[in-house]
Order: sequence, then structure tokens, then C-alpha cells
Amino acid sequence: MPAFFAIVAGKDEYLVNRDAQAFYTREVKSAGADGDAETLSGIISRVDEAMVIEQQFVEAVRTISMFGGKKIVWLRNLNWLMDSPQGRSDEVKASLSRLLKAAAESGDQVSIIISATPYDGRRKELVEYKSSANEFILHNPAAKKPWEKTTEHDRMLMEMAAKILTEKGVKFSRGVPEVIVSLVGQSTRVVLAEAEKLAIYAGAGGTIKENDVMLLVPAFGEGEFFEPIEALFVRDVEWTTAALDRYFFHQSSARPLLAGLLNRIRLLIQIRSIADAGGFKVTTEGLASGQFKAAAMRYGGALGAGEKSSTNLFSQNDWYISNKVAPGAAYFTLNELINLQLACGECFDGINSGQDEEVAIRALFLRALAVRQE
Repeated sequence: MPAFFAIVAGKDEYLVNRDAQAFYTREVKSAGADGDAETLSGIISRVDEAMVIEQQFVEAVRTISMFGGKKIVWLRNLNWLMDSPQGRSDEVKASLSRLLKAAAESGDQVSIIISATPYDGRRKELVEYKSSANEFILHNPAAKKPWEKTTEHDRMLMEMAAKILTEKGVKFSRGVPEVIVSLVGQSTRVVLAEAEKLAIYAGAGGTIKENDVMLLVPAFGEGEFFEPIEALFVRDVEWTTAALDRYFFHQSSARPLLAGLLNRIRLLIQIRSIADAGGFKVTTEGLASGQFKAAAMRYGGALGAGEKSSTNLFSQNDWYISNKVAPGAAYFTLNELINLQLACGECFDGINSGQDEEVAIRALFLRALAVRQE
């Protein structure tokens, strides 16, 4: 058995390298001046390269330090477990099996760190060696469920973004970290880079708001373009019109925006109804801590709290409802929300009848902002 054996894998290259680097640095420091540290690249672009890396790795873990000290070997960026023709090939799988067996059977004078990314969560080769490893870390967040707005991984990224802004002395509205993650996706490296960029833009003592994030952070990958909805539900006419300009610059269809608006209205109607009944105290900052869970116990049965659904308020994420959705209920009355829901149906009918989609959506949004109803 090796003196130390760590396996770190996942889809997020930043997190995988961060943890593997920490293990490697610790082992090198522990080995002292007599230690012999070696780093090998595990990246392959062709199937035949796997056997070459396997041979290099086996030789490295079996070669004792010439000074009699500990040997530290880090096989980094192993991309043999990604969903690719190379990763799926029998030759690469056989080479990986031999490599892992050699690692687990190494002598007690060697410390081994293997970091694998990208990683296909369906692969089980690394999991089979979990009991043999001193450290086994898998950064493989579960897929987002249809009713979820944020996952544990999302919340971790929000905390990291908030930490950067705070450390830089930047003030920010409570929804800023969530907007950054929503635009960027699940790449930790990009989230941190964009948070750093926003901190530099604001400067120490400056303030970042959600619309600043919308303007300065580009949308990466696939994501819903929700900016016009966020602007609408804080009753900001200037931001709403600018957000609609940006939406229709990138999008030709209004249907995704209309669907997102209807989803938000359904939740807000439930929140406003409970607030009017005295179950919530809604402010422009959202719901105070604990209100959501307390209301779920009181009203959950009436809304089917046990059922996961995008239309069920109490099946949603506590943080998302309290901090992102609920503030909108402070700007709109129940009557306004119901009328806006009906107007969405009329807008949809108009679009299906051939009305210009951009004109129809702009009229819908601006009417909602122009007329106050008790």
C-alpha cells in the first residue's frame, strides 16, 4: 500500500486541481529535502497515448528516491474518464485498470495523487478504489431537477463569489452572487474571474447591483435570459426597456421569456396571497429567515407541499424564494399579478395570431409598469 493515496475527480477543473494541488503540496512539504516529487500529465488526445502514460506512471511509482526519501507522484488532468471516443475505448479502459492497480499496490515509500477531469459520472473505475484511497473526492454535482432553481454546487459558487466581493471591500445587493452564477453556469474558474472583474469595476467601497452584473457579465453556455423579468418585478422602467433591448438583440422568439414570466407570476401569486393572509411579511429585501419554513408548515397542505413541482411554492428552494422571488411581491398587489397573468395569455394568443412578438412583449411589460392597481 502507498504511504498516501488520493483520488480527486470531477467536471470542474478548478475544484479538482485545487484539491489535488493541496494534497501534493502537503506531501512534498512532509517529505522534506530528501523527498523526490514528480508530476505527470494524464492528458491524451489519441488512444495509443494512454499506454505511454501508463508506463511512465508505473515506472514513477516503482522508482524509489535516490536519496532514500519519500517519492511523491501526481498524475494530473487525467482525461480518460470523460465521455469521448478515447475514454470509451477498450484499450484506454484496460490501461486505466492497470494504472489504478499499480497505484493501489505501490510501496509505502510513495505518495500518489491522481486528479481526473473532465469526469463522466457514469464511470465506476475510480469508485472501485475508494476504499484503497486515503482521500477520495468527487466533484460531480447532481443534475438540476426541473423544480430546482439552485443546487448545492450553485450555492457553493455563490458563497465563493460573495467572499471575493467582500474581501475586496465591495458592497453588493443580496441577489448579486446568484445572478453571477446564473449567467456564468457551473464553471468555478469563470465565476471567480467574473467576481474579481466586478470587484475591480466597483473598487473598494463601491457597490454592485444586479443590473450591473447583467451589463458587465456575459452569459456563458445555455441559460435562461431572465433579466427583463428581474427588472419588471422591481418596477424599474429604464432597466426593463434596456433589458428587453438586450433580449431581442440575442433572441428572435419571445416565447421563452413569456414562459419564464408566467412561472414567476405563479409563484408570486402564491406569495402575495399568503402575505395578504398574514403568513408572510414581504419587503423589497424578500422574506426574513425562517418565514418560508414556518409558512410551509401552516399552508403547505393546501398547496400540496409534498409534491415536487415548478408551480408549487413550497417545493422550491428556500433561499431562491426568500431572496430572489419574494421581493417582487412587495412591488405588486395580488390584483396586479392576476391581471398580469391574464395579460400573458392574451399576449400569447396575439403572438399565435401573427402579431409581432417583440411589440407584443414590450406592450405587456410596459402596461404592467404603467398602471398601478390596488
